[in-house]
Amino acid sequence: MPGRLLEDLYGVIGWVEDPYSDAGRRRFEKALECLKKFVEHSWVKELVESKREVRVLEVCSGTGIGGVALAKTLIDRGVEVHLLITDLRSSALRVASEWGSSVLGVDVDTRVIDARKVHLMGEVFDIVLMFGYSAPHFNPWETVRLLASVSSVLGDKGVFVAEESDRRYNIFLVQGYKHVLPEPSKGEVPIISVHGGYDIVKGTVRRSYIDLTGGKKPVTVETFLWGLAELAAFTWIFFEDVDLTPLDRGTASLIVAREPRRRILPGDLKEPSILKESEQCKH
Repeated sequence: MPGRLLEDLYGVIGWVEDPYSDAGRRRFEKALECLKKFVEHSWVKELVESKREVRVLEVCSGTGIGGVALAKTLIDRGVEVHLLITDLRSSALRVASEWGSSVLGVDVDTRVIDARKVHLMGEVFDIVLMFGYSAPHFNPWETVRLLASVSSVLGDKGVFVAEESDRRYNIFLVQGYKHVLPEPSKGEVPIISVHGGYDIVKGTVRRSYIDLTGGKKPVTVETFLWGLAELAAFTWIFFEDVDLTPLDRGTASLIVAREPRRRILPGDLKEPSILKESEQCKH
């Protein structure tokens, strides 16, 4: 999803990401609780014990609430941490840099880059974090590119962790897919989303997010409604082992993977013919 479209989307929907707000501080506290479970995982303990400094990369960071929470959790355990926070929204990264540095007491580096292209940075990390349920921004074809890129920047014992939820269960089995839905908004502005189509090749649903006051133009995006099983299986293709750490919020979980295989590299993934012809498959 292009950066400008992400800026427009997060300008409309009420996703909690301002770390200076009451809701943002509560989300940060929950992130700390969540990532304390992650650093207690045996794979992470083994990794940290063998390193003098742990290099952490956060992708799809937004304002960096997850990355800062992970860094603080490690620092509080006496670990020296270098944190790089990345996203496509420069406005969010400006907040991440200022706020993250004040929380951690050290400089937080940020970079505008697509998560599918982090291999182009030419750097190596010990942990890559994707926090905040970002998987719907990537359809299966894009997720293959994402995982190829992420796995290629991790060291031999590196660990990838993604906070995710099972949308197939939550949406299709519990709630039922709705063509029109009220959405969380910023302040008192009423927001709805409206179904606009389905792409059978990409597996994405198209929805338009509409400010009912007319204060902002509608934003139309395509998302993929992932379940945990297929996300974990896709991850397994690129890592030797995969684990699941349930959180205390419904199906919310951490997908944890270690030891990148590096048998499928980002440069190996040329555009397939099916995607070049996918425009004719939208419904």
